[in-house]
Amino acid sequence: PPLSHCADMSDSGGLGALLWLPRQIFKAGVILIQVALLVWFCYAAYDIRLYPIKDFGMIIHEFDPWFNYRATEYLAENGLEKFFKWYDYESWYPLGRPVGTTIYPGMQMTAVAIWEAMKKVGTVTITVPSPVFVIDLVLAQMRSLGLSYVPTIPSVISIVPMSVNDICCMMPPWFGSIASMFTGLLAYEISRSVNAAIMTTGIMAVIPAHLMRSVGGEFDNEAVAVAAIVSTFWLWLRSVRTPSSWPIGIFAGASYAYAAAVWGGGPVFVL
Repeated sequence: PPLSHCADMSDSGGLGALLWLPRQIFKAGVILIQVALLVWFCYAAYDIRLYPIKDFGMIIHEFDPWFNYRATEYLAENGLEKFFKWYDYESWYPLGRPVGTTIYPGMQMTAVAIWEAMKKVGTVTITVPSPVFVIDLVLAQMRSLGLSYVPTIPSVISIVPMSVNDICCMMPPWFGSIASMFTGLLAYEISRSVNAAIMTTGIMAVIPAHLMRSVGGEFDNEAVAVAAIVSTFWLWLRSVRTPSSWPIGIFAGASYAYAAAVWGGGPVFVL
């Protein structure tokens, strides 16, 4: 090739080598911002749903959540066999209600499973390493700028067993965050865009249609079922991405079964 062309190639290679480090720094900065936004949105999904608990404490509210909590208490005290044979004379008065054949028990079973797991694990105390508090300084600066739903990192994290009542109150905020994450994964599977997935997570975290059915103390079927429905959508799409992805369809089927066990609307919306 002509000498001038070789010189141009040499200059281009030198410029690429010169820009390699700035490019990597820029990529690292973008990834850091994306991770920070994702964590912020997931925490916001949880924290915004805690406002009834912050104002009024661990209290179940509305009619259906009260029945669901009462059914969860019965399941925790008497076990699954008696639960399915339970005829509740205090519901549907004066006829009563055969609870085992007129309820979607997935939510109650989930709450009792969490309760049993917490009892078995017991109290767990985790001391946060000192370097992590550098992040807390950044978070404090963000709070000083007026940003909402920015967490505070404690020096010690304690996980203690909770009562059935407290678990029922907290499950909607927990599953609100889970639903937001799965919706973000669904958006990524559709668009292959990390930015679209992150923004979808943020929208799902605060969208009123989901928020109104998943605040703390709103122990109703939709609070858990939406997470299961979105999980089913994502797992199904992931299972058909390539021919070798078919085993993921097993998890999609399990998620669909869980959605059907939690809420009657679950299989309807999936189909």
